[in-house]
Amino acid sequence: MPDRRTFDFLDTEGTIQRVRLELHRDNLDGALELLGEAYAVFPCTRYSAEAARVREWVDHLKSREAYVAAHEQYDRPVKTGLRPRTLERAFRTLTGRRTRKIVERFEWKVEFQLLERRARTLGATRVLDAGCGEGRVALTLGAAHPAMSVDGLDVSATNVRRARRLNRFPNVTFHEGLIEEAGDHFSYDAFDLVYAFNVLEQVRDVDETVTAMLKLLRPGGRFCLVVAMHELEAAGPLPELAREATARRVRVFTERGLRERFGDYPDFSLMKLPGEWRPGRYPEAIVPVEFGSYFVAFTRP
Repeated sequence: MPDRRTFDFLDTEGTIQRVRLELHRDNLDGALELLGEAYAVFPCTRYSAEAARVREWVDHLKSREAYVAAHEQYDRPVKTGLRPRTLERAFRTLTGRRTRKIVERFEWKVEFQLLERRARTLGATRVLDAGCGEGRVALTLGAAHPAMSVDGLDVSATNVRRARRLNRFPNVTFHEGLIEEAGDHFSYDAFDLVYAFNVLEQVRDVDETVTAMLKLLRPGGRFCLVVAMHELEAAGPLPELAREATARRVRVFTERGLRERFGDYPDFSLMKLPGEWRPGRYPEAIVPVEFGSYFVAFTRP
């Protein structure tokens, strides 16, 4: 976010527009911080009402139970029944065709290739996918390295069921649970490589989650993460964002913030991976400055 000294909090419309930009960036934490500072300078009802509205979007962070329920609700299938598309998808899963397609698609993604390169260099034999979702990265890694043991962990029971149905590899296993409670599933210092792709934007507490993952990593092991790079600007007025437009993400990361948080670890590296800007994904007034993802890697001392 820009220097707060450039903000005129007496300009309520200008401030609300900046808040909307943060919301479109999926930076709910940043929007609430901005609204709090604005209200402290100019306590108007527009700021307090907007803050109350946004706080409802992060209610699921208040407790473990609410967090689990929110992720399960988001991932649970909306459509059920014997629809042709549902049956066709189930058939492709049963026959292994979906799994083959996933592997063929993901093995060419830059972030996967960067991860695999570090796994090879390290000679990793045991790997943890923290926040694995439906298991796409874990399945692709397991398919490419039959001698490597890959464990996937996800908070959503729906995601874990999907991952298990897709799994065709005896060296890949999926578990249900929170990353910060991963010690209930695995021994400390158990993994050569731990990675979290597009996870830290969603978790309840970044420090607690990272600490839990590092405890599972052996000394000298490698930690890799991918987070979104959403540096955007507004070239005109922005519409209000509806709650259903958010996808569980509550914060964004910057290059500076990532370097400050992880830069002192041995072998630290940060790469910017450009993403595809898709027209219609954001309001027309939003333009990209840097859009894609950050790939961060370092060694546990």
